[in-house]
Amino acid sequence: MEKIIKVPNVQNFRKLEDPNGRKNKDKYVCYVNVHDIPHNIPMGTNPRDQKLTTNIAKGIKESLLTNDMNFHLKNRGMVMSAQSVKFNNKTDELTIRFEDEEAHGNIDGGHTYKIIQENIYNPIFHGEESSNKITNSKQYVFWEIMVDVEDMIEDLAEARNRSAQVDDKSLAELQNHFDPIKDAIGGMTFYNRIAFKQNQQNGPGIKMIDAREVVAILSMFDIDKYKSTHPKQAYSSKKVMLNKYLDDPEHFEKLSNIAIDIFDLYDYIETDFPYAYNETGGKYGNFNFAANDNDKIIKNAKFSENGMKYAVPDGIVYPIVAAFRALVVENKDTEKFEWTKDPIEFYRNNRCILSEKAMGVVKSLRGNPNAAGKESSLWDILYMTVVLESK
Repeated sequence: MEKIIKVPNVQNFRKLEDPNGRKNKDKYVCYVNVHDIPHNIPMGTNPRDQKLTTNIAKGIKESLLTNDMNFHLKNRGMVMSAQSVKFNNKTDELTIRFEDEEAHGNIDGGHTYKIIQENIYNPIFHGEESSNKITNSKQYVFWEIMVDVEDMIEDLAEARNRSAQVDDKSLAELQNHFDPIKDAIGGMTFYNRIAFKQNQQNGPGIKMIDAREVVAILSMFDIDKYKSTHPKQAYSSKKVMLNKYLDDPEHFEKLSNIAIDIFDLYDYIETDFPYAYNETGGKYGNFNFAANDNDKIIKNAKFSENGMKYAVPDGIVYPIVAAFRALVVENKDTEKFEWTKDPIEFYRNNRCILSEKAMGVVKSLRGNPNAAGKESSLWDILYMTVVLESK
């Protein structure tokens, strides 16, 4: 649900353009007086519960209430993700638009925000002055606002909350819960790049793959769980998919015969999709998210690390890959999943129709691949296309 907040009297507003020259990856910074901070900033993107009885929370409160004008120096401030940011340099009013409750809102600084809510008077939200609210504070908070980061919101939240306790992924690795996955894909070339533990690095310059993403992609083919519904959370919330996996890790042994094919399929679709769409008469390179740079290699494929001349967002790849679970059945003798048709051969034969239907939905969403990845109609259209073309 869209939410627009307006913040008056903003100080030292600055736009920081992306140092790599990427469009729409700008960041905005400013200072906001604690009395002007709205009390309706979305909090669904913050990974922590705000416990105000801890020593850290008490320290934030003490620093705020000293009214020493140094709060913006002592405190880390607040980090937010938003759909758009506008600043009126004549009135010093900042307008922030939050559109997606799963991707827009407070990422870090939730304790600071809640402590300000409980202790600082804000006339917009309190009406008459409240006797237990500070009404003359000279304290400011540092704000950092990012746009177009929907596709990396979980990584941002984790990175900005490094002081949190050991994450679920690391605990799962400690308890050997990833063994069914390791057994299934241990021979793949990208296996040594999977980070099964928090902050895991296997060597300088090696781009790691979060184990949660591996779990999410495999989960999309669990036909026991996704018969009448689509695994959209594989794209929108890797943490949710990990939690579901940890409920019964042994269940994933049913995917052992198709696991390698799933990642080969993902790689094939990611690297081929722009060319398939161009063959339909489309011009994939005209989309901002394609990031095409005069036919140069701009990135590597997620799993094979083959060079790519176009970027293909996960919001497009995930729904297409997931549609191929329509080609999966359970072998009653082995109690394991298997293919009814070779998935890569099927993709080769239907790549154009799949790419055309996928991009049709993306275009209807103003070219927003993140919105497409969460759009039920896209998952449904692609799944039904595979069902119909496989008959």
